[in-house]
Amino acid sequence: MRNSKRGSSSVFILMILATLMTITMAFMAEARNEYAYSRIDLAADMSGDSVLSEYDRYVQEEYGLFLLGGTRPYLTGRFRSYMDHCLGGMRGVRIKDATVSGEGRCAADTELIREQIVEQMKYEKVMDIVSDKHRGSKNDMEYEILRNRKVLVSLPTHGMPKPSLTSVAKSMAEDFEGLKDIFKEGTDKYLMDEYILNHFNTCTMKIKDDHFFRNEVEYILGGEASDRKNEKRVELAIQALRFPLNLKYLYTDKEKMEALLAAAELLTPEAAPLTQMALASTWAYAESDNDVKLLWEGRKVPIMKDKSSWAVDLDGAIEGIKGGTFYPEKETGYDYEDHLRFLLFFQDETLKTARIMDLIQINTRMNSDSTFVIQEHCTGIHVSLRSGRRNFIYEKKY
Repeated sequence: MRNSKRGSSSVFILMILATLMTITMAFMAEARNEYAYSRIDLAADMSGDSVLSEYDRYVQEEYGLFLLGGTRPYLTGRFRSYMDHCLGGMRGVRIKDATVSGEGRCAADTELIREQIVEQMKYEKVMDIVSDKHRGSKNDMEYEILRNRKVLVSLPTHGMPKPSLTSVAKSMAEDFEGLKDIFKEGTDKYLMDEYILNHFNTCTMKIKDDHFFRNEVEYILGGEASDRKNEKRVELAIQALRFPLNLKYLYTDKEKMEALLAAAELLTPEAAPLTQMALASTWAYAESDNDVKLLWEGRKVPIMKDKSSWAVDLDGAIEGIKGGTFYPEKETGYDYEDHLRFLLFFQDETLKTARIMDLIQINTRMNSDSTFVIQEHCTGIHVSLRSGRRNFIYEKKY
């Protein structure tokens, strides 16, 4: 009877030990799986970052933007290569259904590019990289025309409408006091326009001589494939902005209005008031035309004129300015870059960003990669893979 009890106890103890061993083995297996999953998670996270590190170097160095090129098969292949290196042939680990793509973060999305530009300018401001003036030298580049049809149709702005820059300028003149608000720092709009003026050429300032266009900021405003056409569009826009402001000042200057009336009475005594108005418009237009010449020479023009800043005399206005420039008694106000900023501030943000992307693509094709197309790049990646019973998903962006 005693032996029977001892045997029963032994069997019971063995059953408990077997159960404990089974549980222990299960815990060990689960711990091994968790270790493997943690290794996979870390490797996948690092591999995704490694894929992002293959951004276009030229674009990053020249424009501070991160663009990653490659198709889904290419990006997936690069990811798997990094994964193999990180895991180092770890036994029992099988990666299934690994895919990497830039879907959802295509660089053709102007909002994504605008986000990067704003962040880049915040960084440049903090690091004191940006200089408010003298960002370049006098522009001595030749005028260019982009004629390659294949290049033109591949640009981000292809098919986008071209709104009238002159109409925008005319509407700006109606609230000329509000133009001063454009220079309030810190807003996204201010940072976008600062980025443009610090990274692209104008007809008076050369940022880089290895850019295709001479007049790049004018391209962002005008959208033409010709330097001369863009320069002309901006010239007309500045004149359209200046004309109503100059005309408004004329009507407030008693001395000038009396001179206009005297001239009108000599020309058409029977219709002097009407002629006076016509002469006033002629004078204001001549002053506006002269304003553009002053700006091109690097001089300043105020938003609203006074006696000391008015340059053209009545005789010069009536006879017409024949290639010469009139200089005011006093130089105050805003230079050519400032007037470009006026126009940029009121431009549609999507169109403005798309034209920035045009210039980046054109210059990259000329200097670094002749096949570069922004639409074939992304600003981040989506990573998904499966191992065992677990799915891993990562969203990574610059």
